[in-house]
Amino acid sequence: MYKFVSIFVLTLFCLSVFADETAYVPGEIMIQISDNSDMIIENLEADMNTIKLTKIRLLSKRMNIWLFSFESGKVDDSVIKQDIKNHPMVLEAQFNHYISKREIIPDDTSFNLQWNMYNTGQSGGTADADIDATDAWEINPGGVTVLGDTLVIAVVDGGCDLNHDDLNFYKNENEIPNNGVDDDDNGYVDDYDGWNAYSHTGFVPTDSHGTHVAGIAGAIGNNNLGVTGVNWNAKIMPIAGDSNVESIVVEAYGYALEMRQLWNETDGEFGAFVISTNASFGVDFGNPANYPLWSAMYDSLGIAGVLSTAATMNSNQNVDEVGDMPTACDSDYLITVTNTTNNDTKNGSAAFGLETIDLGAPGTHVYSTNYNNGYTYKTGTSMAAPHLAGAVAMMFSVASEEFLLEYEANPAGKCLEIKQYLLDGVDQIPDLISATASGGRLNIYNSINLMLAAGVSGDYLPVSPIKLSNYPNPFNPATTISFSVTQTSSFVTLEIYNLKGQKVKNLSVSLSSAQQSIEGFGKINSITPRPSTELRMTQAGSNTYSVVWNGTDDSGKHVSSGIYLYKLKSGNFEKTRKMLLMK
Repeated sequence: MYKFVSIFVLTLFCLSVFADETAYVPGEIMIQISDNSDMIIENLEADMNTIKLTKIRLLSKRMNIWLFSFESGKVDDSVIKQDIKNHPMVLEAQFNHYISKREIIPDDTSFNLQWNMYNTGQSGGTADADIDATDAWEINPGGVTVLGDTLVIAVVDGGCDLNHDDLNFYKNENEIPNNGVDDDDNGYVDDYDGWNAYSHTGFVPTDSHGTHVAGIAGAIGNNNLGVTGVNWNAKIMPIAGDSNVESIVVEAYGYALEMRQLWNETDGEFGAFVISTNASFGVDFGNPANYPLWSAMYDSLGIAGVLSTAATMNSNQNVDEVGDMPTACDSDYLITVTNTTNNDTKNGSAAFGLETIDLGAPGTHVYSTNYNNGYTYKTGTSMAAPHLAGAVAMMFSVASEEFLLEYEANPAGKCLEIKQYLLDGVDQIPDLISATASGGRLNIYNSINLMLAAGVSGDYLPVSPIKLSNYPNPFNPATTISFSVTQTSSFVTLEIYNLKGQKVKNLSVSLSSAQQSIEGFGKINSITPRPSTELRMTQAGSNTYSVVWNGTDDSGKHVSSGIYLYKLKSGNFEKTRKMLLMK
């Protein structure tokens, strides 16, 4: 009796919650009939003549589902639906409901101007020529990691409007402002708000350009004010240092590096969890060989766990040929960006380079924060780069606990994984196919999904008898893939994929055969136990084997640097792991 009452109460609750069914196309209903014969449809229409029920089109031949129209208004629509459902030739009937896309449209008052985040074709643009930010925010709008660490984006520029209501600035809480003392002993006096490499003080100047860049990367989202950044809740660390004097630039980056290293060394007690830096400045036609100290900053930041983004020059030049600083730097931890328009074309005044420019991002007529607590449009590669700085923060926002723990142990390697996801997730566009290394424009939603897919693949099979790993990882030029399998089949299959899901290498291994040598792989050797030169597997227990992959595909061609997935199948079980090839 009690169970019946509980169900009844629950039913009433559900009815009260879901009773409102107004979000459907007026005068349309979908009906599943017992058979698709014309006679049944004619009989149904005749029996429902009072509401002028009329077929529109077949929706599913296999399931006998049709779309009908009816005259609404004579009686309540819910009564009409129930009468149709009660018809002996009808299996099911429902209204033709409106569906909303699973994306978050923030309530920021000027969001409709931000085509870069959500392009509906406004202002003559091409629909969906954007970074798919609204879809990404449905997963996570950013700000903190799953471990609770607040993400910090270091904006190296001319300064920022620290009083802007739409920006969330990092504050060094271990420093007492304006007391003339280096309270946290980090080598910087009064750096409560950030750092000014021009004056070598903690006084951060107000700057239009820097404020605009900061807003693109991380303006506060869904606060019913102004605009939203790529990452809604990340903290902005303002560093004034976009100078035409290189020593100022090096000092600016040195501050970001110091704060992140302090965070690493003190387990977050001091410093800041800086995960990206942005440079929307540079030296046109600069040769990185002449800027070794500036260039070295990117590797040092990468080793500490920081990815840096940089805007290329605002000139239709091939950086591969003419050079640029910093986008011609060869640091693996630098993401180089050119400028795309709201029609998904490369801006005619933006540089390119198949070898040196990684990808494109929106940079033309972009609306963002401005000084004096205002907003404005700006155009340039300067506007494209901070999309990537914010995107890096987004990737860390959705990263799993497992990924972040691996990141703590190997920050440089995991940074390169993040970069690879961003490059592999681009939307390919014709203007960038031969103009950038990735051939496309940033799509943060795609990149997040690539990361999530790689993070869960193969790890949730029940009681898997497979153990799988590779060493070294990252590797160059070869890595040893080791596995142990409880006897389920005399063959196992090892497959290697890139992040686009394309199979790179396939190897079927007979566990009872002698040693084999396969093109692209070294010999398959028994590691432990080691009873003989043959690979053998006993009926009970497990043995460990290894395969050396030298980075070639099935055709014998060496593959490019990046993240690869290797999948081992044995019987009904499989397991997948990630590895990173660094050339």
